[in-house]
Amino acid sequence: MSKKSKKKLVLIADSACDLPVDIIEQYGIVILPISIYFPEETRTQYVDITTEEFFRMIDEEDLSPTTGVPSPRVYKQTFDKALEKHNEGIMIDISCDLSGIYNYGVIYSKQFAEDKISVVDSRTATLPLGLIVLKAARMIEEGLTKEEVLKKLKKIIPKIQLNAFVGNLKYLKRSGRISTLKHILGNLMQYKPLISIMDGKIVSPTRVRGEAATMEFMKNLGDKVLKALPKNETIVVMHSRNFEKAEELAKYLENSNKKKIEILIWEIGPAIGVHVGPGVIGLTWAGKTADELLK
Repeated sequence: MSKKSKKKLVLIADSACDLPVDIIEQYGIVILPISIYFPEETRTQYVDITTEEFFRMIDEEDLSPTTGVPSPRVYKQTFDKALEKHNEGIMIDISCDLSGIYNYGVIYSKQFAEDKISVVDSRTATLPLGLIVLKAARMIEEGLTKEEVLKKLKKIIPKIQLNAFVGNLKYLKRSGRISTLKHILGNLMQYKPLISIMDGKIVSPTRVRGEAATMEFMKNLGDKVLKALPKNETIVVMHSRNFEKAEELAKYLENSNKKKIEILIWEIGPAIGVHVGPGVIGLTWAGKTADELLK
């Protein structure tokens, strides 16, 4: 393909964005794949392991996989693929406080892509990252330039919110996200910690007791988000192997939706599922924080 016939701008995201495959294909998003290291084999998200298979392996088989930064070769392959039909690109990555993927992306974009790819730190992970990527993809589809997209992303990223409850504390403990004492107390008291990401780091601002309380909290929060968001904005109901609760929450929001807010149901994938396990239920959006909305 000649340079003249190349499209202008391509979007890249690492696979911690957890976007559904149909959206990736719809917008032509190029994925930097993250490998999942099981005790006896290595699988790669979006390549040779499905989300269903991954959660079966960690839940039913009780395997304890890990993840790592993609190799230089994988970065080069990804950048080559992205620039094969495009002149320049934007790559949006998981928070640099949670992974080295962004920092290496900055290095390898200079080394392998001659600075044709601008690397952006999302300051978040999983489906909030996916929401940022979706917004960027829609900007590109509308014809915005690279500079215009980057300028808008600077305003959007600080507004991206994540609030979710995990199903079982053992995965957070296993990945070092909570201490053993908190894990034991949480199990004994049946507490569910609320997980958020603030300034790129995982925090737990509050907790509730019992399954019923998690849904009550999310429905209340969802009501507040709907009222605060302008029309045509997006709320993502996020979950991991928790389809019934996700559909219940989405249906509740749809019934309260008076502004034509887009409500999506997305599932957390393997790269982040390693740390949170099955049973997550939560919300992500771009706007005011949960603290601000619930005051």
